[in-house]
Amino acid sequence: MRRINRALSGLLVAVAFTACSDVLNVQNLNNPDRLRVLGRPTDVEALISGSFATIFNGTFGTDGVGPSARTMSWENASNLANWGLGPRSAIPRPFLDNTRGNPYQGENSYDFSALSKAERSSADGINRFTLGGVTLGNAPQNARAKAFGWFCLGLAEGYLSLTFDSSTAVDPYADLAVIPDLSGYNTVNVAALAALDSAVTWATTAGTSSTSFPLPSGWINGNAMSQAQFIQLAKSFKAYFRANVARTPADRAAVNWTAVQADAAAGITADIQVTTGTGWVIAENQWWLYQQWGQLNQMIGGMADSTGAYDAWLASPNKVQILIQTADKRFPSGNTRAAQIANSPAVPAGASPGGKPYFRNRSTSDPDAAPWSSYYDWYRMLAWYQASSVGPFPWFTKAQNDLLQAEAYLNLPSPNIAAAAALIDNTRVPNGLPKLAGVVTTATQAVPGGNACVPRVPQAPGYTTAACGNIMEAMKWEYRLETMYVSYISQFYSGRGWGDLPNGTPIQWPVPYGEMDTRRHPFYNMGGVGNPGGAVGVGHYGY
Repeated sequence: MRRINRALSGLLVAVAFTACSDVLNVQNLNNPDRLRVLGRPTDVEALISGSFATIFNGTFGTDGVGPSARTMSWENASNLANWGLGPRSAIPRPFLDNTRGNPYQGENSYDFSALSKAERSSADGINRFTLGGVTLGNAPQNARAKAFGWFCLGLAEGYLSLTFDSSTAVDPYADLAVIPDLSGYNTVNVAALAALDSAVTWATTAGTSSTSFPLPSGWINGNAMSQAQFIQLAKSFKAYFRANVARTPADRAAVNWTAVQADAAAGITADIQVTTGTGWVIAENQWWLYQQWGQLNQMIGGMADSTGAYDAWLASPNKVQILIQTADKRFPSGNTRAAQIANSPAVPAGASPGGKPYFRNRSTSDPDAAPWSSYYDWYRMLAWYQASSVGPFPWFTKAQNDLLQAEAYLNLPSPNIAAAAALIDNTRVPNGLPKLAGVVTTATQAVPGGNACVPRVPQAPGYTTAACGNIMEAMKWEYRLETMYVSYISQFYSGRGWGDLPNGTPIQWPVPYGEMDTRRHPFYNMGGVGNPGGAVGVGHYGY
């Protein structure tokens, strides 16, 4: 039997039942139709409010595209076959296999199914309030529900547009029984931005009465957001989706950076953390197996080194682990491995959203994951994990929003170097690196620090030596360290637009074959060297 995508199965059942009821001309109360199921106001509100959990669990949840996207984008390193970690990060890069029975068919479809389900649920809820006459009893509460519905619709469509080459753009005002056609990612991205605009409009309409804002804390678990905070979050996501839909450096250069800067400037002013626990899960169990699953990739981590060890590693055909000595406080200090192990506390110290250092020099045996393996494990959120993975977890941080705005300043028609430097310094300076503001005044100038500068970037044409990066590389360094593991595959999205991914790396996922089967369309693969949907040419770091 052909597998039906979960996001569409309810629609297909509804269509089939409507046809039967037309023939029988009776009302079947034992198997009610979709409109009567969504007839009670509380059920419609629950459908809308539950959509966010579906999005959160569908992106941070288990068995999706996230683990392999991290290894493909240099965020971590692993040679294991699980989730496609090792196979998909091999060089030369292979294509994403989307044929029936492929070894990662579950991972390929997990995110698509969850996001499509949330997209449909949000649209159905908006439809019932707008066209179905459903009311919660007062206008402010109705407006709040619509605002949250549009917000979740925008999130679902935004993530779909960033991850897959095609998906659906659902119209909440359309017939609920209609199954939307697939649209290209740019079309879906435009729909996502429009949905977030509608969320802002309805949040403004809702006002700040006792029945509108703050949001119920369980909707974005642990966040009883005020009207202003909710609007700020929608603005941050507009900036994020607009910038990261780009698949290539040319696409990213063509982004409307003026709009990105404006939305990011109006965005969040504090970290947004989701309280995890029952019903709110993150695919994090394997993180804490460290060296086998998610060690720091030495290609990226080595950019912090101040001793020349990274240059020697770049030049050597024998890629072995190196000791990274750096002023960056997110790494353990010490000029020997024993000293760094001693300076890697059992649990990183510090307040939420995680302590320092972000990385430990492990005291256990090292893996064989050459050439990318390192001595270093990310363990910033270990205290959260040791609390049974229950508690606040960073989901969208102020640092990420600041750095997105900094990138926008660097890419404006008239770049604002000073404004970008100040935003980058928000995380750079507290972590022990010399400030950029007032020092770096051009886009090509090397960052300060001399031989101890961070980051040191591989140099063309041979990529066997490194030199101090410019302000753009400084922004990328902060973005990588501050979003690592706490943002859904952000480094995959940005890396393809920055031109940092190795030649042939898939720059998006194909629509899962099960969805294509259901729609009676041919399925297809994506990426690999010389194939459609793959990064073209050598990336900025020589691969």
